[in-house]
Amino acid sequence: MILLPRTVLWVLLINAVPVAMLALMGALIWFNTWAFIVAPVTAVKIAIGVVPTVLVLGRGLWVLFSKNDNSVHGVPVREHEQPELWALVRRLAVVADTAPPDDIHLVAEANASVREDTRLLGLLSARRHMFIGAPLVAAMSSAQLAAVLTHELAHYSNRDTRFAGLAYRSRSAFTRTLSTINRGDRLQLGLHFLLRRYGAFVFRASAKLSRRQESVADEAAAVAVGSAATASAFRELAPIAESWDVFENNHLVIGWDAGYLPADVFAGYRKLHVSLHDALHGLRTDPPDTADPFDSHPPLRERILAIDALGAVGTIHVPATHALGLLRDPLRLLDAAVLADLTPEAQSKRRADWPTLIRLSGLGSLTENTDRVLATAARITGGPPTLRTLLDALDAGHLIELGADPNHAANPSDGPRVLRERSKLIVHKALFGAVAAALTSAGALRWTESWPSVGTMRLDERYPDSLPDLIDAAVADRPDTSRLRALLDSVRDSPGRPGHHGAVAR
Repeated sequence: MILLPRTVLWVLLINAVPVAMLALMGALIWFNTWAFIVAPVTAVKIAIGVVPTVLVLGRGLWVLFSKNDNSVHGVPVREHEQPELWALVRRLAVVADTAPPDDIHLVAEANASVREDTRLLGLLSARRHMFIGAPLVAAMSSAQLAAVLTHELAHYSNRDTRFAGLAYRSRSAFTRTLSTINRGDRLQLGLHFLLRRYGAFVFRASAKLSRRQESVADEAAAVAVGSAATASAFRELAPIAESWDVFENNHLVIGWDAGYLPADVFAGYRKLHVSLHDALHGLRTDPPDTADPFDSHPPLRERILAIDALGAVGTIHVPATHALGLLRDPLRLLDAAVLADLTPEAQSKRRADWPTLIRLSGLGSLTENTDRVLATAARITGGPPTLRTLLDALDAGHLIELGADPNHAANPSDGPRVLRERSKLIVHKALFGAVAAALTSAGALRWTESWPSVGTMRLDERYPDSLPDLIDAAVADRPDTSRLRALLDSVRDSPGRPGHHGAVAR
């Protein structure tokens, strides 16, 4: 299907549901008005059911005309500061037979996209925006990134972006109407039945056309940089998205509660992505092959097979270098993109290297209830709230009292064994935290990077003891703190120990 008829058909499809809603609302209003002329008393009864239904339709259709949030997010990539990236985008735009974007922004998403501000319901273009995901730049080669960017630029030349805002509003009007319908009302229940089936039919058809748009954009990318680079880029999309999700959830904010963020965000992400290479091998070699009937994109595997089948050699040469080479001072710029995506509180966070963040996070997790247990030990023994006092209390058989939480009353039905096991868990963690803090402060316990985990702690090789075994012995039914005390004494008396006096130690 050639460009203009395909675009016209897509516009008709995305507007079919709102037009039907508007027609139905108009018909209900006309019918009730006619009823008032013919039989006013009966019309009042009809209005009781018609008016709420008209209001539901009206609220849904209002989404079409309400002001949309067209704010541009991310960190701007200015041409005079990043001429290499802009030069590549301009070359790709020529091949894609379109004008380049008016601005480029780096965003903290494992994705790339384009947007077009339009007027007169998409008939006139006002400004074009391109958004490049920082994780893509950090993990892709220049050729792979060029393939992704050409795909997005092709949406401009195919006019897919002109009516994207209208399509979004149409779907929003439909979903908002369905969500506000009162199914206890028979008229609205009938409306829900008709709209749901009609909308499903129309949006399924429009999704099929959208998938065709994506396929055309894929072909443009392959023509520009070659099938090999394009297929390679698309195979990396799912692994990058997965590794970025792991990074955001498990690594990026590990020092947040202590007031820190990584000093080198993407140096850490790149290490994580490399460490997950084997784990993500399946996503790379066997991309997802499922798609919902309403998805706007074909299944990734289907897209890659179609790209390979083209056998395109590419029309422009992109150096086989890392995509980071397209930016000047790339890590600073990518870091700014991530910082801009976090809450304003992130601006006040201090920056630290990864070993420091691992130490802060690890000790923070281990010492959550250490202070409370130390205070309990001090109250029981009459000594100061120190690690030695806690060991004395354990030797004296006060395990259950040490694990009691003053803020939560014990369940009267809990037997002695339940109380003991619960206390053992609480005291075990508190003791582990106190010992880890002491050994870290003395320089005998070191925290290091261990991707893809959040880090690891290692006892100095001068001390052959197994720290978990020593903690287990101290909180056993018959406590034995002698070996743990011996370790602490040997660390304290060790000549030339490095010593560490950080906030956690205090």
